[in-house]
Amino acid sequence: MLLVNSVLANDVEGDFSNNYQDSTVDSNNSEESTTNNYNAPTDPPVMSSIAPTVMGAGGNDSCLMPSTVGIQLSIVGFSSGTMQQDHSCNRRKNARLIGAPQQVGGLGLQVSGISILCDDPAVFKAMVLANTPCPVNDFSTGKLLMGKSALLKYRENPSVFVVGYEDNKLFWDTLLKVGEELESNEESNEEDATSKLSLSDRFRTSKRTDR
Repeated sequence: MLLVNSVLANDVEGDFSNNYQDSTVDSNNSEESTTNNYNAPTDPPVMSSIAPTVMGAGGNDSCLMPSTVGIQLSIVGFSSGTMQQDHSCNRRKNARLIGAPQQVGGLGLQVSGISILCDDPAVFKAMVLANTPCPVNDFSTGKLLMGKSALLKYRENPSVFVVGYEDNKLFWDTLLKVGEELESNEESNEEDATSKLSLSDRFRTSKRTDR
């Protein structure tokens, strides 16, 4: 018995013998490519405004503090850089130069160096609390007042002699008893034991002797 079956192929033409010459195969796979073209805008975007870098002149021995700023808006940007003097830094350097011994390049004037530091309200307050008030000159006698004599001078006009008085009036009025009468005693006109110490003993060495 012979069985004959018909086989359908997808557009296959040619000879199924060992020779595949002149054969065409359609796989029904379609390939499509899409090309998208994006046109750049005619005007480029505004560049970002970056704050400049400002280096302090003089290195570590300089008290110039750099300050920079940059602002960027939608259509315009602005940047700027400048330098400012750090007054606290200048005060410390001046005090070190004036008060340091001459052997290390200073002037050796420690009392003058302390007076420069006393221009800072925090230092002035710390010196008074440590019972070593900042020295003040009495023009009428030409003497340098220290210790209790300096405190009594502060009481005469605290708004002038006390650094930072206006910012902390309650503290200084209470400490110096401004507007109050002091108790009188036999030694009220004499300096206390601390004020009797010489300038060298008070400011130029840590050794103190009783006199």
